[in-house]
Amino acid sequence: MKSKIRPSHLWVTLLVVVSLLLAACGGGNDNQGATEAATPTTAAETATEPAASQPVTGTTNGETATDLGFSQLAVEDGATLRFAAAGNATEQQLYQQGAERFNELFADRNVTMTFEPVPSEYETTITAGFSGGNAPDVFLLNGQLMGQLASQGLLLPLDDAMSSVGRQSADFYPALLELYQYEGATYGLPKDFNPLVLFVNTQLAEQAGVDPAALQNWDDLRSAAEAMTQGEGAGKVTGLCFDPNILRFAPFFFQKGNPLIENGQAVFNQPTGVEALQFWKDFQAAGTAGTFQDIGTGWCGEAFARQSAAMVIEGGWIVPFMTDPQQGGAEVQYTAVPLPIAEGGQAGTILFTNAFAANATTQYPNAAAAAVIFLTSTANQQALIASGLAQPSLQSLASDPYYAENAVATTLVEAAQNGRVAETVFGGPQRQADVIRVINQSAIEPIFIGGSDVQETLDQAAEEVNGILQP
Repeated sequence: MKSKIRPSHLWVTLLVVVSLLLAACGGGNDNQGATEAATPTTAAETATEPAASQPVTGTTNGETATDLGFSQLAVEDGATLRFAAAGNATEQQLYQQGAERFNELFADRNVTMTFEPVPSEYETTITAGFSGGNAPDVFLLNGQLMGQLASQGLLLPLDDAMSSVGRQSADFYPALLELYQYEGATYGLPKDFNPLVLFVNTQLAEQAGVDPAALQNWDDLRSAAEAMTQGEGAGKVTGLCFDPNILRFAPFFFQKGNPLIENGQAVFNQPTGVEALQFWKDFQAAGTAGTFQDIGTGWCGEAFARQSAAMVIEGGWIVPFMTDPQQGGAEVQYTAVPLPIAEGGQAGTILFTNAFAANATTQYPNAAAAAVIFLTSTANQQALIASGLAQPSLQSLASDPYYAENAVATTLVEAAQNGRVAETVFGGPQRQADVIRVINQSAIEPIFIGGSDVQETLDQAAEEVNGILQP
């Protein structure tokens, strides 16, 4: 499906500054919709139009807006809520439609919610609002803001309101919800996500005798990239394009059973972690895989659209990019498959997500909590599926008929079953931005751009990260 984020050379740096994916309308994030896994980088405008506003009383997968029992929550009559979020034009339209659905549902109690788009510097705007006593009642919450606001008691706990209306924590993918829980309370509900998967140019694969569905392990991936690498110079097609940042490589550490941070210490320099990264360095040295810099593009999506790379590791944000007629990828035929797994390893990927949350100091706590629950309800997330921006955070929506007709979207939504959220594996939302920055600057870039030794460089980066992780 589609996401709001579009990666660039500074993808990782932007990701940790803005929040991880974006993605997620993702968002995602890497770019990151999830989320903007993430609202990681600049929002890419898409040609996709969001679905028309759906009636809140319509049944979707057995749940309607009223099935959640909002009548059991003592919403303050006459409440007026401000709802703030960042996003591209398509996302903003979806947010506006969500506010309209909420207003329709609560019209009998004269409760209204007004959407206020934040065009830039979202995190700065939200934190400044709290400092100045003018923060919105309901707002988009990413990992960065979760790390800043939850520990200060600035987010409204949602558990009691969830219980009142019948919303269960188990309704969401556990990995997504975990990010927004702090000291036993839930402070945000994930609105969507985007994972990393492998996108394959099916025409180039067919010409090379490669079956995308057969790409099960690292050896399969290496052989397929070799088979699909063709030509020389400016006309060369490289088998696989990858982004040199730890967020792209993290899943391959997980597959080897090697966490990045464990018990407050950096462990990515363990032998299995070195093996995972050495695999990619050897891949690059063979000339059948390369960074987007190696290929001469701004990011791997561009290389994929130009057919300068036959395969890329990206999230759903690449889908709207490929359909944008200005990017030249509209005619490319492709599919998506789960990330190939290390021999003897376990499936794993990275998820990028964002949530909705409420201001702890709002004048209308029950109405604000109801708004967060409604915006992440089946009735509202149904429109997200049709928009193609990201995957829904409710597990039940994976059975939506849309997925039966869309193989790429099916691969994306099923990735939630074995994915880990970026912020939770890099030392937590309060430290993850600095941890990612150090790993990339002190390890990933020197290894893949400067040619440094893997073990030695990871050891040095681990020392630096441990300095950050000290209490």
